Amino acid sequence: MAKGLLTGDRKEFFSAIRQNIKTPPGGKVPRMENPMDGLFTQRDTTVEERQGLRERFIHEWTTLGGKAFAVKNRDELASALKEIIQEREIKNAMRWDHPELTKLRLENVFYGAQADLFTWPLEKIYDKWIGRAAAMDAGIVWADIAMAETGTVVLPGSSPGRPTNVSVLPITLIAIFTTSQLVDGFAGVVKFLKERFGTKLPTTTTFISGPSRTTDIEMVLTIGVHGSRYVYALILDEE
Repeated sequence: MAKGLLTGDRKEFFSAIRQNIKTPPGGKVPRMENPMDGLFTQRDTTVEERQGLRERFIHEWTTLGGKAFAVKNRDELASALKEIIQEREIKNAMRWDHPELTKLRLENVFYGAQADLFTWPLEKIYDKWIGRAAAMDAGIVWADIAMAETGTVVLPGSSPGRPTNVSVLPITLIAIFTTSQLVDGFAGVVKFLKERFGTKLPTTTTFISGPSRTTDIEMVLTIGVHGSRYVYALILDEE
């Protein structure tokens, strides 16, 4: 018999194949379950557990070179923010246009410290304000989610008023969030993104773990080249 030639009844041959793979003529292959389903799962945590996550976040964040404040209320947050303004000699800052930041009335703190606070966007000429953001002494953002195990704040760019520029261009970054935003690790981030955005994910999501670190070909470490040199986390007790 010549090599590669099909002998016998053709229909019988393919019928045997279909039987073996259990697919009827004209049928469809059964849909396979996604092997990744269930891989990134995150259990719900209690308030007490999130207090523990805050301590772990602070440990990791400070180990990486950042500074963190655990604050109970808005008065303590204002005091911590004023301390940062004085420590870094901040004269002007830009914040995200985020409802949670608006509630905190941060402009009152800056006014009392004789510093200016701007909100992005101020105008529709975004190119102009990218340069303004880079010239600011500090950028202030609201972290929608934070990973305790790595000391990382996660910033989805889900709105025109929340650009990456504010979080990476100024020399100082101030990230504010509550203990309710804390998760163990990446599984919690994935769950949050799926629940918040579904299949319509933001075009950018920035992960920040401490000050920006860059090493050149000679293995010389430089801080603050591709991001902020000084990073602060203000963690409010959840209400």
